[in-house]
Amino acid sequence: MLSPVKIILIILVLIGVFFAHRFYRSTIAPSLDKARKNGNIKGRSGDKMLDLEECPDCGAFVADLDGHRCKDK
Repeated sequence: MLSPVKIILIILVLIGVFFAHRFYRSTIAPSLDKARKNGNIKGRSGDKMLDLEECPDCGAFVADLDGHRCKDK
């Protein structure tokens, strides 16, 4: 059975979780969203794209066919 002390402790824990979540949403989450929106992940820019070409010999998709060597050969 729940005693008044247990009920008070449960309410205090719920209030603590609520304020911790609120702190996370107001300070930590916006900075993570900005990094995702900018595409800056480990120094890479998200707006740069690279077209890959398929190697006619092995079928691998590579960025530069001139520098590509098939592993089978």
